[in-house]
Amino acid sequence: MPTPIDAFRVLIAGGGVAGLEGLLAIRELAAGPPHVEVLAPETEFSYRQLAVAEPFSLGEIARFDLTELIEGAGGVHRLDSLAEVRAAEQVAVTAAGAEVSYDALLLAVGAGSREALPGAITYRGLASNTEVHEAILALDREQISSLGFAVPATVRWALPLYELALLAAAHLADIGDAGKELHLVTAEPQPLALFGARASQTVRALLDEAGVSLHAGVAPARVELGGLALMNGERIECERVIALPELEVRPIPGVPQGPHGFIGTDMVMRVDGLRGVFCAGDAAWFPIKQGGLAAQQADAAASAIAAEIDPEAEERPFRPVLRAAMLTGSGPHYLRAALGHPDRDHDAASSAAPLWWPPAKVAGRYLAPYIAARASETNQPSPPLGDLDPEGPRGAEEHREAIAMALAGADADAAAGDHRNALRWLAVAEQLELTLPAEYSLKREQWRRALGDAAC
Repeated sequence: MPTPIDAFRVLIAGGGVAGLEGLLAIRELAAGPPHVEVLAPETEFSYRQLAVAEPFSLGEIARFDLTELIEGAGGVHRLDSLAEVRAAEQVAVTAAGAEVSYDALLLAVGAGSREALPGAITYRGLASNTEVHEAILALDREQISSLGFAVPATVRWALPLYELALLAAAHLADIGDAGKELHLVTAEPQPLALFGARASQTVRALLDEAGVSLHAGVAPARVELGGLALMNGERIECERVIALPELEVRPIPGVPQGPHGFIGTDMVMRVDGLRGVFCAGDAAWFPIKQGGLAAQQADAAASAIAAEIDPEAEERPFRPVLRAAMLTGSGPHYLRAALGHPDRDHDAASSAAPLWWPPAKVAGRYLAPYIAARASETNQPSPPLGDLDPEGPRGAEEHREAIAMALAGADADAAAGDHRNALRWLAVAEQLELTLPAEYSLKREQWRRALGDAAC
């Protein structure tokens, strides 16, 4: 007999993208939403997928109070972390020693990183931005004349490094410095080959136009004095190298784990051999570690949890659709591909205009509109994320016009002394473009100060 809805206990271990998407999806899909508790030691949620913009002063990282996000979605936040799972008893043990009973457990614990290319700056997101900024400053100050970006052979999701290379090239172009060399080395046969041939051609063209030398189909081997050695025996002259890390999941007693700690599941993300336990996000077996895919896995797990509550509810297996908004220095470029289709170019799309709405960096069906509403200060419910036709009415020109209108509205309201509304306009522009032009990032700080002074 199914557990009554009002007595069904869902525990989510992790307060990142997969954890929050899982919370929102469970509350949406389960008839008469169950009690959901989120076990996470963090007090803040940030869009780390936008971290690449920070060293170039392109906007700011959106940060939110994690407890408020969880409670606003109908959950309860327990400030603690997962230490052990006793699946036979349906009990999770926390780092503080508490024993938490559950009917369904969603593991959204994420993964840690380790150095994959000794001697390189290992790019781990926000934590590495100081080192990246120092490398860019070294270019500016003529301390170095070349910079390499390396994707190790073991890394499947390379987009952040492409963004860093393109943003670095845009920065050098902005300051009129054309004498520096930028190299991108990747074991991928084509740039961002996951998105298919047409998207690869577009990315290759963007790199060429930006002046980034692409070395595809060859893996980096090691960093040497003044250069980067490649697996094919060649060497590229570059004085500093930025590389992506390998990922690994910490041991979780009671949970079966494979190589590097990753957790095996079926296609509704039910953990192999454990009753009532699911896994989504970077800790799961799927080799591509990306926020939008983590959200899709959480949605699949949520559908299976809802089916455990209500046998008539439909399980919705994980069918990966890869969506990426690549920051280029001249606005984002949107890419989309159905990974499960035998023809990678089938329904694939590449566009300067958004290919989904809201056009969030993390394309979570429920998380994207939820965060968009919070960021815009409206807190108004929005429809779930949905794909757009690349040939549809939201063309690139219309998209640019909408951004220009939002920025013009911000300037007009600020000139009239309405700094609160000016900031709302900037939130709209940032939602449309993901980042703000540097001058508007400065204006935002000025308008915030003016608003604060007016309140005193």
